[in-house]
Amino acid sequence: MSRTEVQAPSRQVVAVTAAQEAPRAPAPRLHALDALRVVAALAVLAFHFTGVDAATKANWGVNPKELFPWLFPVTSYGSYGVQLFFLISGFVICLSAWGRTPGQFVRARFLRLFPAYWFSAAVAFVVWRALPDGSRTGPSISESLTNLTMLQVPLSAQHLVGAYWTLWAELTFYLIFLVVIWKGLDYRRVSVFCWLWLLASVLIQQKDNQVPVLGIFAQPLNTALFVGGIAMYLMYRFGPDLKLWGLLAASWLVMQSDLVQHADGLRHDRGMDRHPYIALALVTVFYLLVLAVALHKLDRIHWSGFVTLGALVYPLYLLHEELGWALIRNLYGPLGAWPTLLVTTAVILLSAWLLHRLVERPSQRWLRARLEQEARRSADRERGRDSAERTAV
Repeated sequence: MSRTEVQAPSRQVVAVTAAQEAPRAPAPRLHALDALRVVAALAVLAFHFTGVDAATKANWGVNPKELFPWLFPVTSYGSYGVQLFFLISGFVICLSAWGRTPGQFVRARFLRLFPAYWFSAAVAFVVWRALPDGSRTGPSISESLTNLTMLQVPLSAQHLVGAYWTLWAELTFYLIFLVVIWKGLDYRRVSVFCWLWLLASVLIQQKDNQVPVLGIFAQPLNTALFVGGIAMYLMYRFGPDLKLWGLLAASWLVMQSDLVQHADGLRHDRGMDRHPYIALALVTVFYLLVLAVALHKLDRIHWSGFVTLGALVYPLYLLHEELGWALIRNLYGPLGAWPTLLVTTAVILLSAWLLHRLVERPSQRWLRARLEQEARRSADRERGRDSAERTAV
């Protein structure tokens, strides 16, 4: 594919409503990425249930090292599934945003994120009150309502579900990438954006940093991972070249510095028994797997089951933590460790499927229809104003 620059849309083009926009061909489905997302979700689930000695001791009543002595050394690294999520997100968001207007992008992200998120927040609210965790104080009613905005981090509210912190990282990525979409996505703009964003994430780490807002939009470690995913999407779309290899190498170098420092901090401050360089090796493998997708090495993976499983990843991620821990607290006494783990995992998987089929898909269809209807009304009003202005002239 030639690296032809796409002309930036004018303000009039950007303002066109969805009803007036030409249909957009769906992005190709990459089954290998669906498979990687499933792996990332299951890794995070396994980490929360069996790999966190500090937090899950309060839920099992026993350190999971003792309950799962051979499993714990593996699942204790499951939290790095989040880093795989962020790499994939950089790739997929760039893929899905290409050729879209800002309005289309915002609508697509809203429909993807919020319906399932709101339902999971309601479930978490009920869990906190019906099956409380005696070792922690749950969010207040005000904090629970704040969670509905997904802005609990800047508003200093407690998460209803601990895993929600990653959604704020995703949201800041969407907000800053929206600026590039507004200008029009092409090879040059996206690659320049990546270099500037990566540089900002490095500068924010200076002790005398005078621009604290950079810490919101250029988060250390997360930014490098998003940039790595974007760089690999550009390779997928345009083919690899020296500039993109350089960008990917810069992403990895910044990532490894941030990751090792972060892992050292967790080891010393929270006592997590994980070696920083094993974590680095694992995340490097994630880079290589997404790179294999970018270089079309995994194009032969076409199992449709990955699409179905991939659709359950987001509901699974939203539901598994607080609901899963509540089940563990109540089942471990009568059932024992392994039956509790198996039953809890099965219930979470079933709950994710029900959330996807009975809540997420129907609500997305309903909201999409309402948004399209409102877009048509706005277009009609705009045409009416234009006609009135021409008549007056």
